[in-house]
Amino acid sequence: MKPSDFFTRAKANEGERMPLSLPDGTPTDEWLLVRGVDSDEFRFATDEFRRELLALASVKDEKERAEKSEAARLKLNAAFVIGWSFEVEFTSGALLEFLRESPYITAEVDRFASDRRRFFGKRSTSSPTD
Repeated sequence: MKPSDFFTRAKANEGERMPLSLPDGTPTDEWLLVRGVDSDEFRFATDEFRRELLALASVKDEKERAEKSEAARLKLNAAFVIGWSFEVEFTSGALLEFLRESPYITAEVDRFASDRRRFFGKRSTSSPTD
């Protein structure tokens, strides 16, 4: 093996298509292009998210703090997504609205981006037997 066999950054930056299903589980032809957790943009967004949370610790109004924390979390999750198949133009505002209004997709994006095997691993077609 060589050190480059362990490199993840470049592939994480490219992203992979994540198929979208409706809330009832019905598959669709729509997809999001999602970066991996090792991407430059997500690592930068994670640092920014931490700074925002530290700054919000001083906000005394709990409702305001909760709203701003949620906005920061959506922004962090949005850092994973770099494109989509919808006819609507892909913009940061449209993406944030999509993620805010479909929290199940936001959770799925997080799981998808965190699964390094989707980006780098050899996909197994069978389960090992014990």
